[in-house]
Amino acid sequence: MKISVIIPTYKPDYYIWECLNSLKKQTVSQDSFEVLIILNGDKEPYFFQISDWINKNKIKNMKLLYSEKKGVSNARNLGLDIACGENICFIDDDDYIDDDYFKELIEGIEKYGEKGIVVTNYINFDEKTREKLFETKYQNEFYTKNILKMRKVFSIGCVKLIPKNIIGDIRFKNYSNGEDSLFMLEISKNVKYVSVAGKNVFYHRRVRKNSANFRRKKISYVLKNSFNLLKEYVEIFFEERYNKKFVFIRILALIKGMLLQLK
Repeated sequence: MKISVIIPTYKPDYYIWECLNSLKKQTVSQDSFEVLIILNGDKEPYFFQISDWINKNKIKNMKLLYSEKKGVSNARNLGLDIACGENICFIDDDDYIDDDYFKELIEGIEKYGEKGIVVTNYINFDEKTREKLFETKYQNEFYTKNILKMRKVFSIGCVKLIPKNIIGDIRFKNYSNGEDSLFMLEISKNVKYVSVAGKNVFYHRRVRKNSANFRRKKISYVLKNSFNLLKEYVEIFFEERYNKKFVFIRILALIKGMLLQLK
């Protein structure tokens, strides 16, 4: 099995069906990937609804799991612990992917080997109007051993294929914000290259302005969360196997993000 897709979900709404449909329409064989949907927090009616959708669509490679413990980090870690695929692909439940997405990711990892990650371009779109808000412009079939050139792709866990041997026993830590960046920073010591998938396929990111990411947070929360993350980053900086310049730039990005949240 080439890919294990991990989708954390909490009180999912209508958007999850677009996400699951995009997985159903992948042009690669269903035998080449598995989908692990990790429902966390409130169980019903969501567990029944998702199970019913899987059964009605007769999809054999989708597994629905449940955890009482809330949190995207916990859900992703549960998926990582049971994943059977050679590579990991994180997808958020309110996003969706193009039909050839897995095909291009698999071809990329087979072309360059399992020592690096393969990324794709992505589009941010408005939930209500479907208007395109932002689009990345990574060069197709781009390849580099200098991860500094592609440092921005390390700020999020999605939009890429990560070989499981790069992740190893590293897991997401329980932060409400910034857990993606910390996880990607921790695995960076094992990343020997970054490449961009050959065909112009996209990961589509839904911008929901009422989501937790867009809610204004208390200053005390922002400071506490940011300083705890900063402590983790500094500890990583002094570990031997990490690229010091790369980690330092990530530290500056963390501080910049904190200042923007405080405005």
